[in-house]
Amino acid sequence: MRVISALEVRAKFGQVIDDAAAGERIVVERAGQPIAAIVPLSDLAALDPAAVRQRRHAALESLVRAAHGRTSGSRIDAVAQVRADRDRGHGA
Repeated sequence: MRVISALEVRAKFGQVIDDAAAGERIVVERAGQPIAAIVPLSDLAALDPAAVRQRRHAALESLVRAAHGRTSGSRIDAVAQVRADRDRGHGA
């Protein structure tokens, strides 16, 4: 993760945006204090609190559905279920 000053962002805005679009995460500092981050758009979706909440809710519902679908005496493999949800992109 690269750290740059707000002044450098102003001077090199086009390059900073190109770097973020290429996947680089950039922390912007003012007076030596981090004040902002410039991240690829794909990272933004992962950081959105509503999206995180929705993914977690979907994963929990999947576990509940699996638990209710089991037959008497059978066991649910919760670890396998969590891994499957993670692989489908529901975990975070």
